[in-house]
Amino acid sequence: MFASNLGDTESAFPTPTTAITSAQARQRPVIMITRSPDGRSQVCVPDAGELRVIDDRRVRVAVWPSSPTAADLDRDASALLIVTNPSDVHLIHVTARRLANAAMVWAHYELTVTSSRTAARGTAPDLQPAPGEAEVITESRPRKRRDLATRR
Repeated sequence: MFASNLGDTESAFPTPTTAITSAQARQRPVIMITRSPDGRSQVCVPDAGELRVIDDRRVRVAVWPSSPTAADLDRDASALLIVTNPSDVHLIHVTARRLANAAMVWAHYELTVTSSRTAARGTAPDLQPAPGEAEVITESRPRKRRDLATRR
């Protein structure tokens, strides 16, 4: 299992925010999951114009102020971003902070990355980080190399 911190520039794996801004990700939605007061998962799919990467650890999102997502983020600041591209699924745990004096009628939040990992192929993503995972920023399991010439 490979893990690296955001500051590790020699990593072959992208930072969480790079996964969001990659060419493949721009073709696919970023999914944000929050938790409602009754414990249910709430799904929000911000449009590309409603999600903006600030730097390696911060993303801003605009949501409708009366939406369940805004209520969830105001009550419990934790959320999960799911970013897919052709070869990987990135699970990015964030903490939200509502920004004051937002432009227009939107509720703007700054999302700070608390942890991130790449989901293993063939498994369902975990919504909760594993114990001790808070400091892990990017994680990937080695994949088996398939030699198509020997495969029948």
